Amino acid sequence: MNPEYILSKEEIRQINEQYEGSLRMDAQIETALSLGKGKTIYRKIAYLLKAILVGHPFTDGNKRTALMVAVAMFEKSGIILDDAKKENLISEIKKIASENITDVNRIERLVRYVVTGS
Repeated sequence: MNPEYILSKEEIRQINEQYEGSLRMDAQIETALSLGKGKTIYRKIAYLLKAILVGHPFTDGNKRTALMVAVAMFEKSGIILDDAKKENLISEIKKIASENITDVNRIERLVRYVVTGS
């Protein structure tokens, strides 16, 4: 796996399997990984959140998968989220999903705010 991706498509699929889902289409995940190459951690996560929350590539557990993918990517990047930040991330994930937010810039701002407060 190219370390640039932080998580591979296979690792993302394995995260989803914990929630009894299965990958029904992988093009959006692959595109998100490709678009994130060379970008900041916040942009990488934004692309994946959009792919998972708006594209619904899994049969079940898309929001839970999105949360755990984001947390795993932060951790692999050396950013540990405390419980309050995880709760804020959950709120933002629900917002992205319920409002069907497709603007990657906006998603990136929401994710960055959870971690940095700015």
